[in-house]
Amino acid sequence: HLLKTILTSDAYQRSSEVTPDLWERDPRNRLLARGPRFRAEAEVIRDIALTASGLLTQKQGGPSVYPPVPKSVLEYNYVKPDYWDPATGPDRYRRSLYLFRKRSMPDPALSSFDAPNGDASCARRERSNTPLSALTSLNEPIFVEAAQALALRILREAGPTIEDRTDHGYLLTTGRPADATETAAVAELLATQEVRLAEGWLDIRQIAFRDPNEIPPLPAGVIPRDVANWAIVSRVLLNLDETISKN
Repeated sequence: HLLKTILTSDAYQRSSEVTPDLWERDPRNRLLARGPRFRAEAEVIRDIALTASGLLTQKQGGPSVYPPVPKSVLEYNYVKPDYWDPATGPDRYRRSLYLFRKRSMPDPALSSFDAPNGDASCARRERSNTPLSALTSLNEPIFVEAAQALALRILREAGPTIEDRTDHGYLLTTGRPADATETAAVAELLATQEVRLAEGWLDIRQIAFRDPNEIPPLPAGVIPRDVANWAIVSRVLLNLDETISKN
């Protein structure tokens, strides 16, 4: 009840945008005229990607699940955790609340977004901004799978035009439709990648599907190259500052 009261309050939902009038009336924000703007917490960023893509498993309760981690991380341990079998199926996409954490083995994906280690108490999380964060959200398996699923979701749910699909992608990731400049940028990206895909510079199945040997049912008129093209766009949308920041 307390959390719901906070989240639905007018003060909590204030925009972080500063207008000249608000700046003049409350320059130090003592009256809470504007909200804060900062990158979301590590677990929230993962959940944002899964929610936008439609992969997030809504199941509540139950045992924790093992997330995928690089092989080198497992082998670096003093005693290799042979029990660490990454979850498959819907459990793979459970909320970050249910991820199993090993105290002596920090999760590399969450750590890159400043999630604390489990071997010491943490009164307040530090916020950093390094290239490692961008590399994680672009290349870690869960984020790649989220981009692939988001591409399919856009192609299934949106209209047939680039404008319709771009608007839907922005609504799913940022909560608002795209403006003309953003639509033009997406169209340019699609045209550029279409050439690379058609000429074989990129592996269409590797980019479009988690399992290149198993193609899911596609919407009418959609071919794997379309999915690959929009998967590339989806990686961009999931990595926008507006997507992963609290505004």
